[in-house]
Amino acid sequence: MELKDSKIIITGAGSGFGKAMALSFANLGAKIAGLDINQEALEELKNQNRDINIYLCDVTNHIKIDEIFQLIFLEFGGSNILINNAGIMKNSPLVNFLQRNERRHSIEMWNEVIDVNLNSVFYTTRTFVDLMLKNRCKGAIINISSIAANGNIGQTAYSASKAAVEAMTKVWAKELGTFGIRSVAIAPGFIDTSGTHNAMEEKMLNKWIEKTPLRRIGKIYEIVSATQFAIENDFLNGEVININGALTI
Repeated sequence: MELKDSKIIITGAGSGFGKAMALSFANLGAKIAGLDINQEALEELKNQNRDINIYLCDVTNHIKIDEIFQLIFLEFGGSNILINNAGIMKNSPLVNFLQRNERRHSIEMWNEVIDVNLNSVFYTTRTFVDLMLKNRCKGAIINISSIAANGNIGQTAYSASKAAVEAMTKVWAKELGTFGIRSVAIAPGFIDTSGTHNAMEEKMLNKWIEKTPLRRIGKIYEIVSATQFAIENDFLNGEVININGALTI
């Protein structure tokens, strides 16, 4: 599948991987629908490329997802690629022995991370695939996972959400391949984004870099490149592409 003339929906398009993908793929001739919960970030994306269509959307709201996706399919005349990129990273041990009061992992944090990272992927994909089948579209679902899907200390909710996303990716590859719809996951390691730097202290990040055989942090363009490969390779299905510099957790 060629990127040129593809019709791509990207969640979390206002920053990080999503923004880089939106700008890169639009420059390659794809028609982009960028979704984000941050109106200011969406407007900045639009300012950088006026051809990108932007939609304010909370991806944890399945009713809003239905409305926005139906609108996009109407305005675009269909869509053939969904990139589930929206996500949050929040860290907490299951039990923090150093805390005197609330020692246990927050229920609120668990629900928030699962809602944004996992439930939203289910909501968007079920709507997207239903509309694809109704419009007889073939294409691909690209889910952004993480090296943390293997289980990272202090990331119970985050690791669980990403492991589940990889499981859904494999299920959908088997269910939807017959209809010409592929499903692939991209699992980045530690990448040079504001989200990574906000989620951990530089001292801890440097420790992870020391454990990485390539001895460096990944770059956003390397995730964009991997996503482009997943879109363009029509025989790639049900796989998780790990982009982590050979780091293991």
